[in-house]
Amino acid sequence: MDDLNVVWLPTVKEKLLQFRSIHFTSEETFDFIYSFIMDTEELLKNYIVGQTYTEEVGPYKGLSRIVIRKFRVYYQKDHNNIVILAILFPGEK
Repeated sequence: MDDLNVVWLPTVKEKLLQFRSIHFTSEETFDFIYSFIMDTEELLKNYIVGQTYTEEVGPYKGLSRIVIRKFRVYYQKDHNNIVILAILFPGEK
């Protein structure tokens, strides 16, 4: 099987860097973001996880969605690429 590549759009990277928590220091928050990115890529590259929820209504209609650590990750598969198109923080609509 071919290897899958996870592509993070610049807008998604930018949004992740804006994430802050009042309960943790900046260093702890960046560690959390790093581990979130690693967990997300590992899960999306897993061939066993083949079926995920597809949004049926709203601005993300037709996109695949997976929830990791309460963050909603919207993505599309394109041949060997998984393109992360959007991310919503916990409690964000």
